[in-house]
Amino acid sequence: MRIVVIGTGTEVGKTHVTECLLVHARALGVRAAAYKPIATGVVDRCEDAERHAAASATSYVQPSFAYRRPVSPHLAAREEGRPIDLDVIRRQASELEADVDVLIIEGAGGLFTPLADTFTNVELVRAVLPGVVILVGPDRLGVLHDVGATRAAAAAREVPIRAVVLSSPAQPDDSTSSNAIELERLGLGPVVGVLPRARADAAESQLVARKLWSLLDF
Repeated sequence: MRIVVIGTGTEVGKTHVTECLLVHARALGVRAAAYKPIATGVVDRCEDAERHAAASATSYVQPSFAYRRPVSPHLAAREEGRPIDLDVIRRQASELEADVDVLIIEGAGGLFTPLADTFTNVELVRAVLPGVVILVGPDRLGVLHDVGATRAAAAAREVPIRAVVLSSPAQPDDSTSSNAIELERLGLGPVVGVLPRARADAAESQLVARKLWSLLDF
């Protein structure tokens, strides 16, 4: 089984969601690993991939396309002359999946972040399906629009989003703690919950991970 974790944008908590799922899988005795195929701002080893390895107690997996400058992937790829190849990512995902029960694929940025002049993360997600897609957004002002717009655009491109997870922002605002309820009321769920700013193995983090795992029918 594959799980694809994608965001409404960058720095919204995708890696934390991935960590929480990996920790929960270990607790259940499920063999799980994560793969971040694309990363920018990488000098040597990818920090997100290191977090994946620690959470799953598996070997570190270097992104297939890692770039030094922390900019949009399509810009970084253009500057370094190393274009992103979805066939390479598809093959790597299949190889990694062969050794585990669940492979979690974490995208870089939002669903419509460009990966080249002619394609975005939408094409990456479609390349690694079938699987289930989880959308992550921050529990702050603007997330109602971001989730709604992403869901509508994803549906138009035949990308099925199974669930939404919110993450607690570093700086809460007046909307924080009400966004999950409002997303449900607006028909933009299911919203599994809001991940707190806590360790992936903390009880409150694992409560959300358990709900998400249950919704994914594992």
